[in-house]
Amino acid sequence: MRLLITGSKGQLGQEFYRIKSLSKHKFLFTDYNQFNICSIDSINSYMSDLKVDCIINCAAYTDVRKAEFEREKAFDVNSNGVKNLVAYCEKNQIRLIHFSTDYVYNGDKIKPILEEEFVDPQNYYGFSKREGEKHIENSKSESIVIRTSWLYSKYGNNFVNTIIDKSKNGENLKVINDQFGCPTYAKDLAEAVMQIIDSKDRLDREAKVFNYSNEGSTSWFNFAKKILLLYGSDSKIEPVNSKFFKDEVKRPKFSITSKQKIIDTFNLEINNWDSSLTNYIINDLK
Repeated sequence: MRLLITGSKGQLGQEFYRIKSLSKHKFLFTDYNQFNICSIDSINSYMSDLKVDCIINCAAYTDVRKAEFEREKAFDVNSNGVKNLVAYCEKNQIRLIHFSTDYVYNGDKIKPILEEEFVDPQNYYGFSKREGEKHIENSKSESIVIRTSWLYSKYGNNFVNTIIDKSKNGENLKVINDQFGCPTYAKDLAEAVMQIIDSKDRLDREAKVFNYSNEGSTSWFNFAKKILLLYGSDSKIEPVNSKFFKDEVKRPKFSITSKQKIIDTFNLEINNWDSSLTNYIINDLK
């Protein structure tokens, strides 16, 4: 198959580039300047002479804080852009895989969250991503949404790299200890998507929406402690309440998701978060 990757300069897009040599499929990597999902004209122009079997949409507006006052921009990418892709894929019978976030959940429940439960975003970023999901849920195209969380990789800004960089600078760290979730190694997610693409049946034969992260859960504080331990840093780290940072953006307190649906549907094996973090720091960073 010919696979088109949007947002190829982001964390997840670059992971697809890294694993492409392991796949039998052909890849086309695009970014905003070539393939602007917010513009139907851009999509039609780029695709006019191409035969593509599946679009993997890694393009997204992901700045949670800025989304509160850059609402039009966030909505354009996270909702209108998805609407455009859905329309094109419906017309041309192209598969579509889109990524969303645990921020569509309200974060009030301690038990692992199923895909159908507690969809109630608490900030504008989560709202814009949820609106994008709806276009796929209502689509006739062969398409799915994968909700992920706490994504990290060797590329770009993320929590793991930030903690390591701060430790290198000798900073004493204060990290939130009352928000819980599931880290996701972007390389694991990219590899899981390739297995999903190779499914012989329709991607959405069971459902349109799936959770994916590494197995297990942790707090931001314990996540940071594990990062420092694996990296061999002796930086001091202090747990603090989420109110310490006076963040005006409301975030889910508990976003621990169940992955059972995606495991059962696509016969996936998912690594535990701490083993994937070990693999990342030992093999990617050292």
